[in-house]
Amino acid sequence: MKKNIMSAAVAATLLGASAANAVFVNSEGHGQALIYPFYTVEGGHDTYINLVNTTDQTKAVKVRFVEAMNSQEVLDFNLYLSPQDHWSAVVFADGSGASIRTADTSCTVPTALSAKTEGVAGTAVPFRNFTYQTDAAAFTGVDRTREGYVEIIEMGVLTDATDEAAAKHGFTTGVPANCGTLSSYWTGTGKWVADPNDDVAPPTGGLYGYGVLIDVQEGTNATYDAIALDDFISILDPGATAIHNAPGSILPGLGDATPVAQILDSSSFEVVEAQFLEGIDAVSAVLMHSAIMNDYVLEPTIAAGTDWVVTFPTKKEYVNVTTAIAPFTEEWDPITATACEAMAITYYDREERTITPDPLDFSPAPPGPDAFALCREANVLTFNDSNVLSGSTRVNQNLNVDYNNGWLELGFTGTGRELVSDNGVTFFGLPTVGFAVQKYVNGTLPGGVLSNYAGVVEHKNRRSVTSAP
Repeated sequence: MKKNIMSAAVAATLLGASAANAVFVNSEGHGQALIYPFYTVEGGHDTYINLVNTTDQTKAVKVRFVEAMNSQEVLDFNLYLSPQDHWSAVVFADGSGASIRTADTSCTVPTALSAKTEGVAGTAVPFRNFTYQTDAAAFTGVDRTREGYVEIIEMGVLTDATDEAAAKHGFTTGVPANCGTLSSYWTGTGKWVADPNDDVAPPTGGLYGYGVLIDVQEGTNATYDAIALDDFISILDPGATAIHNAPGSILPGLGDATPVAQILDSSSFEVVEAQFLEGIDAVSAVLMHSAIMNDYVLEPTIAAGTDWVVTFPTKKEYVNVTTAIAPFTEEWDPITATACEAMAITYYDREERTITPDPLDFSPAPPGPDAFALCREANVLTFNDSNVLSGSTRVNQNLNVDYNNGWLELGFTGTGRELVSDNGVTFFGLPTVGFAVQKYVNGTLPGGVLSNYAGVVEHKNRRSVTSAP
């Protein structure tokens, strides 16, 4: 259904503080679930993941790292954040795979990851390759863990005073009072073994996060914001429960969302609510775009380069089946490790020029951008092989363009790329998140000082939605 509203400003306010039982992308940047579009340890990169609890509540949070090819889990754990707590960790290259380490003392379960002394890094934990062993042998190694993205989902609010005190950091030590107490609840006759939601109330939101891609050798970093989903579990639903799960469980996931989506239709300045049977469809709907747009910079005088990250965070649920489910059109092939989606490409230089095929050309026509496809869950699109993020062959796709600087539109619409809600709302395109990374290289200044720069530009999106009369 559609709700008439007074103005775009009112609509934006509604999407900043939902009045409905519906998952939505919070334009204010905080929520119950966060999606970090990319991590990488390729080409000398480290990735720093940062998470903040802005509330006065103690939160139970699931942290999940997934690899880029097919969104298979490579490391999950539970994290317990005390009020106003900040947690950070670094993902780094460790042999042929990736590992995580933190100097943060916030309670994790398993506890091995948490630092035991403030500012002193704890044990490094390697990422795992167990979940994709049914793919062809060439794609089963731990090297596949080196690129991916991150899901962080609030599971609930701790309500017992003892549990809150256990997670609370000491004022002088900076260390939680007793992480072992929370860990013990998941073993033997612990209360969360019997009932994971014992003394845990439903999620309330208030989490924000960001990622930092650092290339130490080149002296650059690129920082991006996590996408915040709010009302993931509706705070207005009297029947809502916590979704607290064991640290060894792959639950909760994005499919545990409230099965209602709420978006602002920018063409009509109306709030649209779409009702689904499955929560994963609601998450896909709020991330659904008919196209994304962004700049690219390849200026040769400063050795500039640009990569785009294009991630489909719900794709696994639609392609890991015998026949692909809309809005995706090709199922995952474990032999080739692909599930490809062809893209429409239009690009311009900074003076409005574009490349248009000659209608009087000979046949067969030369290959062009029309044949371009993205085949993984998290993709790195690099322009003219500039390889800013040093994307591996697992995720990297090159696009040759004729202009040094300009902007590009990547179109997602096409046959079968529709998501239809139970109440007749149709979303066209694909669910996507991501950003562009631009890098400028000026070399080394006198005195040996690096003069390299990098920055992130968020993608701009088009949305195409129709509702039943």
